Formats: sequence, C-alpha cells, structure tokens
Amino acid sequence: MKKYDFVKDGFKSLPGFFDSDKTIELMNSALATRDLSDIFLSQEAFLSEQKHTMVNPRPGRNLIEKLETNFIFSNEKFQQEMKKTCGEKWRILDYKFVMGVPDKYLPQWLKIELDDRLVANLGAYVKEEYRDITYFRGIDFHQDIIDFPERDSDFITVYIYLDDVGENSSPLYILPGSHALGVSTFPHSLTRQENNQYTYQNDYLDSKLCDLLKLTGLAGTMSYWHCNTLHGTQPHIDDKPRISVRILVEKNAKSNTGCEIDLANEVSTGSLSLSTTREDLNETGKAVKKGNIINQ
Repeated sequence: MKKYDFVKDGFKSLPGFFDSDKTIELMNSALATRDLSDIFLSQEAFLSEQKHTMVNPRPGRNLIEKLETNFIFSNEKFQQEMKKTCGEKWRILDYKFVMGVPDKYLPQWLKIELDDRLVANLGAYVKEEYRDITYFRGIDFHQDIIDFPERDSDFITVYIYLDDVGENSSPLYILPGSHALGVSTFPHSLTRQENNQYTYQNDYLDSKLCDLLKLTGLAGTMSYWHCNTLHGTQPHIDDKPRISVRILVEKNAKSNTGCEIDLANEVSTGSLSLSTTREDLNETGKAVKKGNIINQ
C-alpha cells in the first residue's frame, strides 16, 4: 500500500502496529458476549419504542471498558504516535467497538427499512442490553466531525483492525486529501470519476479530485485520520462480522502548537468548524434523505 502522510493526506496507516494475537483475542472476547442471531428487535418491538436516539455505547454501557485493552493504551509506540499527531497533552475523547454486521443476521424487514440509507446505524434496532457496541450496515462518505457541531477540528479517529479485513469485510473507504477542504455539511457533494477517484466539492464550492483507498489489512493494523477526512464503508458481505476498535483522540487546548493536526489544519481552504454538520435528519432524528453514494 502507498505510504500516506497525515499532514498532506489527512490519513495514515500502520500495518502490524499491534500484536495480532492480542487483537484477535480481544475480538473473540467481544464476540463471546452475544449471539448475533438474537440481538435485533422484532419489527413490532421497534415500532413500539418511543425513543430511537441515544442508542450507541456510553459510559457504563460500553463493552470495551470491560475487556483487556492495556496492550493498546499502554503501548509506548501508540502513545508516541498520538503525541506526534495531537501534541504532548493529547487525550482520549471516546473509545468503543464498531461492528460491521453480516447481512445474514439482519431480519428481512430491517434490510428493506435500511435500503439506500445514508447512515445505516443499527443501534435503534438492537435490543437495549446489546447497545454497548456500535453496529453498522455501511455508512456513506462522512467526516467524523459530523457528531460535533460548533467544535474546532482538533481531533483524530484511530481505527484498529482486530482481525484480517478483506474486500468483503466492509473495509474502510478513505478519500485521502479530502480534509484539506475543511468541514462541510453531510451529505457531501461527491461525483464518482474513472480510475477509482471522486471529485469532492465543499460548501464553499472549492473542489478536489481524491483517490479512493479501500483499506484492507491484517489483524493489528492501526490507521488514523483527521476529523475532516471523508470515509465510509459498504455493507458487510462475509458471514463473519468485522469488529474494530474506534478511538477518538483530541488535542488538549493547552497542548503545544506545531503538532501534525495543527499543520494539517493550516493547509485547509475551508472552515474548521460548522454550527450545522448534517442535513439528513429531521427534528426528531429520523433519516429523511437517501441516495447513498458509496454504494453506487
């Protein structure tokens, strides 16, 4: 795989960063906590629920907090990588498991419900006791700052593949260099071109031609990207779920300047903060737009 530079590309990948035996052990520990064929609500139960928000992991309902992750957070190489990127006083903003769920586990009514959905977050369809993991059936190209309106672009996303991830395991799709156009409102203006490229236009009508990277990799691969780098996944094809660790790492306001996220922000031609980061939901949080670009 081409070597990517965080400042220039808003993305970096480090194969073999963590011990694959330890990442696979962590994955198996997570899988052992549930039977995936029994995690979903019936259609009747889903429709009877009054609230379909706040369904992702949170403190006290976050499986990864209960399992052994010292090999990640106490890893000196990991700490140095975060220091270089987010400064000496970097902090963990959030961490959790993210699962790409195979189609075979989804009820038929839910597949119809999710057809062409921009963000197929399955949390609202999962029984409450299993909402300690974030489950997806693909998600269109987005920036992780989507969840942080009004926030400055001062954090990165770290993603660790716990098992081997191939073409059919919902690998991450990354548009390196897209961070240079700053924050834009979701859904994004993207036009697919030949040669596996996309033209991306931000809210200020600046545009950039970006290569598409399908991030396959072996267990233990660690990748991270700027909060404004466009990325997403397609639905999972393999029968085996893909479980990864997602960590948000922020730069402390008191941290030194000149770290790589500062340098990456300096090349941005767009805004580094927005008051409204998405327009795909109505006032109740229901999805009102379709037209998933990543699946086209």
